[in-house]
Amino acid sequence: MRIDARLLLALALSLLLHALVAGSRGWRLPFLEEPEPSGTLEAHLALKPVAAPLPQTAPPAPPRPAAPKPRPAPAPIEAPAPIEVPAPAVAVAPEAPPPPAPVEAAAAPAPAPVALPWPHQGRIRFSVMRGEGEQATLVGESTHTWQHDDATYTLQTLTETVGLAAVFRPAKVVQTSEGTLGAEGILPREFRVERMDRAAERARFDRDAMKLSLYSGERLRRELPLAAGSQDILSQIYQLGLTRSARIELMIATGKNYGRHVFETVGEERLATRFGELLTWRLKAVSLAGEQAMELWLASEYRNLPVRIRYIDRKGEVFEQNAVELVVDGARLAERAQ
Repeated sequence: MRIDARLLLALALSLLLHALVAGSRGWRLPFLEEPEPSGTLEAHLALKPVAAPLPQTAPPAPPRPAAPKPRPAPAPIEAPAPIEVPAPAVAVAPEAPPPPAPVEAAAAPAPAPVALPWPHQGRIRFSVMRGEGEQATLVGESTHTWQHDDATYTLQTLTETVGLAAVFRPAKVVQTSEGTLGAEGILPREFRVERMDRAAERARFDRDAMKLSLYSGERLRRELPLAAGSQDILSQIYQLGLTRSARIELMIATGKNYGRHVFETVGEERLATRFGELLTWRLKAVSLAGEQAMELWLASEYRNLPVRIRYIDRKGEVFEQNAVELVVDGARLAERAQ
């Protein structure tokens, strides 16, 4: 009975410890919150105007060819015939043709397909850990799914707390990014956020008028000039993989804010994962002290897809997402023994 009592006591203490960690006040999953760019990183400068594309018009109809002139009759052999004046091109005016039907405005052409090194469909499931090392605690799970046809795309994440964290800090957030693909990569048209199955924030990108509209539910909150190449907070992760440069500057819209973010390359790094050791490209967001920070590890051998994402909140607490499942174009990357 003593052994049973000790085991029960140890189990109770373990559950209490986890409950205290999961239910401690003051922590939230930082990637589910709206970052507030500082005045230094938020773009308040006037954006360089971008010329709107000229409207395409139907080509003019080619001119109608004139009726051929009648050839003069051949002269008789006996004597030269007098020179005749050729008849006019149209001796008798035909009936006037009906007036041409009015030309309707041509519909906007569909975006031309662009071949990008982004798999046409895929799913990446991440575990979400709070803390580092032996102190890390599983608090959630985040799943990224996407599909595209080289012209349009849909990208979505579902993030939920799990285990005791789901009891004390229930959270379910769905982020959706939709838009087109171009030579420069991903071009979001709309970004939406749902919290606990209820519509929350939304950002609409009008690339014809170069205008960004931010909504709270259906209520328009702000309208801002839109910079070329702007991303949303979800599409930025995959756009960085398509851009791959030593330093990348992006204007990023969330459901509430719009600001300039700068990413710098840390370097290549061998990363231990469930799928074995992967060669990754590591980069981090440049941020000021006391601001939320982010680091990314993109798998160089798997089209720069994210396999680790680390967030550090304003209090210095670390939340890390590590890929535990990776499916690309229907092929599942097998786990390997570490």
